[in-house]
Amino acid sequence: MTHRVAGHRVSVRPSGVELEVLDGEDLFSAAQRLGYRWPTVCGGKGTCRTCFVAVEEGTENCSPVDPLEREGIEALRKPVDGLTRLACRLRVEGPVTVTKRGVRRRVQE
Repeated sequence: MTHRVAGHRVSVRPSGVELEVLDGEDLFSAAQRLGYRWPTVCGGKGTCRTCFVAVEEGTENCSPVDPLEREGIEALRKPVDGLTRLACRLRVEGPVTVTKRGVRRRVQE
């Protein structure tokens, strides 16, 4: 019997990138694992806030906002309403569509 790790589809606009995010994995880490460059300064530690996304569809499939993420969203002067999220803190439990410019496949050297 094969055990399959559950994954969830996240569509990234405007690039059209489709990511398979594993259970318990944040969006930023999934993009890195799959070979995509995601705009960041802190490397996914939740401090630079550069990775923020606009959730377009599937907010009901997003993890609750944790205290570190809440602080980051407030620092961006955005409402903590589930529509602005930090990719390095966001975990999903179903299909989600987000908008984030600058997401692209890393160039292989």
